[in-house]
Amino acid sequence: MSVGSKLKRWIGEERVEIARERLGDIAEQSLERHLRLAVTGLSQSGKTIFITSLVHHLLHAHRSGSLPFFEVAASGRIISSRDLSATSAHPFPFNQALAGLSQDPPRWPQSTTGLSEVRLAIRYRRPPGLRRLLGETGTLYLDIVDYPGEWLLDLPLMELSFEQWCEQQKRLFAQAPRASVADGWLAQLQQIDWLAPADAAVLQRLSNAFTEILQQLRSGPDGLSLLQPGRCVLPGEHAGSELLVLFPLVLDHWPAGEVPENSYLDLLQRRYDQYCEQIVKPFYTRHFSRFDRQVVLVDCLKTLNRGEACFEDMKEALSAILQSFNYGRSGFLRRLFSPRIDRVLFASTKGDHVTANQHHNLDRFLELIVEESQRNIRFDGIETRSLALSSVRSTQAAQATVDGQQLSCLRGLRKDTGEEVALFPGEVPTELPGPNDWSDERFRFIDFAPRRLPLNELQAKHHIRLDQVLEYMTGDLFR
Repeated sequence: MSVGSKLKRWIGEERVEIARERLGDIAEQSLERHLRLAVTGLSQSGKTIFITSLVHHLLHAHRSGSLPFFEVAASGRIISSRDLSATSAHPFPFNQALAGLSQDPPRWPQSTTGLSEVRLAIRYRRPPGLRRLLGETGTLYLDIVDYPGEWLLDLPLMELSFEQWCEQQKRLFAQAPRASVADGWLAQLQQIDWLAPADAAVLQRLSNAFTEILQQLRSGPDGLSLLQPGRCVLPGEHAGSELLVLFPLVLDHWPAGEVPENSYLDLLQRRYDQYCEQIVKPFYTRHFSRFDRQVVLVDCLKTLNRGEACFEDMKEALSAILQSFNYGRSGFLRRLFSPRIDRVLFASTKGDHVTANQHHNLDRFLELIVEESQRNIRFDGIETRSLALSSVRSTQAAQATVDGQQLSCLRGLRKDTGEEVALFPGEVPTELPGPNDWSDERFRFIDFAPRRLPLNELQAKHHIRLDQVLEYMTGDLFR
């Protein structure tokens, strides 16, 4: 072979190699992963605590060893993580929440009152078999949105007319505790001619009274969940808007005949439609319709403690919410035009408030609560799992001797008194409670104060199963 031929061959090989490297660079950039994770839950289900702990452990996952069942971290493949949340118009208050959990004594973060966003960039080494084809490293961008659980309850309204919503509320307000809390307001509704010309002052007065009823039902001993409209409970940026002068007509008989323009009924119907169109729909479209995967947080122990009304109301609220999400398999083309949630984790919070031998019971109990929703989700071919967890562990395992036998207990500080206690918190049922279970005050799970979460030197003992959550929700994206 001549020198000229060799040179041409060498130049050709170089060009091929350069082209291969460029294609590799393009492939690496195009294969950067993006995951939008919906952390869903009703009010006070632990969303802010969950997100704070999740971000904290991920930012230290390259060196802490606190996530033994999160494969990419346990194998040492995470290079580093970066918090990009500051680029958001509404950054998640991570530093503020972490400061509260890491101070002495620690305190739980404040309840969410508005929308905020987290964005993490997680740089990792690819497994050996993929490095040659896709490059040495990759990046996963993880987006999480935090929001008040009250707002989530508005999503089902998008599929209901005003009359249908009123019929739903009529059924709810016929039952305790709503019936007794709202008896005076319900009586006032019966006295008004809803087809008469509307008086703005009357509507404002009835709306204010309805909002007070919702607040009482939310914060009262029953702690109800299914409270709509959610923005009446927590208005956020819509405080003072006339769109929140809204309430259901809970009437013995629906007004018959043609609805005159500018009548009470006409105005309420139009305002309901405007509320759905101008508040609910934009919020849903901007955030929830674009999620890829979903964590649904449920505080089972709180609902057991508060009794039958709270428990049944929470079940109905969860069922209504889950029907609003757009489930289905996420193929590549589908994801370009119509993203769908393809994996759902149901997580029971406060796993540290029961002993380790009760975690299986807590898993099972949560499965029973969401059984129908989970069955419908699986029918669409979507992966689901139920898991008990603790985002920030508040207790330590302890042993006590009773009648010569060893009994598993918990040691921690009571949230209400700050007193240190060691006790057996009780058993989690493996069947849904019956009438007798509520009447004999069977459930009395203690609420514990947080233990300090260190700023560094995180360990697996600082959470329960948070690493399993990360592996289930993101593990396949690091392979």
